[in-house]
Amino acid sequence: DWWNSTSYARFYRTWNCVVHDWLYEYVYRDIVYWQRKQGEGCARLRCFPMLVVFFISSVVHEYILAFAFKFFYPVLLIMFGGFGVAFMFVNSNARQFNIFLWVTLILGTGILMCLYSMEWYARINCPPLYEGFLDYLVPRSLVCEFSQG
Repeated sequence: DWWNSTSYARFYRTWNCVVHDWLYEYVYRDIVYWQRKQGEGCARLRCFPMLVVFFISSVVHEYILAFAFKFFYPVLLIMFGGFGVAFMFVNSNARQFNIFLWVTLILGTGILMCLYSMEWYARINCPPLYEGFLDYLVPRSLVCEFSQG
C-alpha cells in the first residue's frame, strides 16, 4: 500500500517491490557486508549503501529515458538522485506526511513532464548546437531562442 506511505523511505520500499528487493539483496546488503569487513562504524553502514542504491537507480532510470527519447536530459537524475535522497532523511510517521508525499509526487511529475516536453520540442524546432555525440548530451531547451514569428 504505497499510496498510504507516511515516509519517503516506506514509499520507495513499497512502490516497486521487485526492484527494491533486487537492489536490497544484490547491492545494499553486499555493501553493508563489505563495510562490516572493513570495520566501518554503524553510522555509515546505512548511509553509503543507500546513496549507492539511489545512484544506481537514478542512472538506470535516466538511461531508460535517454534511450527512449534519444537525448540526455538529466532532470530525473537530479530530482530522483537529489531531492529523492534528501526526502529519505525526513522521518515522520504522521498521516499529514502522506499529504506532503502526494503533493510532492504530483508536483514532481508535472515538473518532469514540462521540462522533458520543452526539451522534446526544442529538439524538433531548434538547430543542433554541436555535431555528433555532444549534441545528444547538451540540452537545447536551455539555449534555444524561440521566435514569435
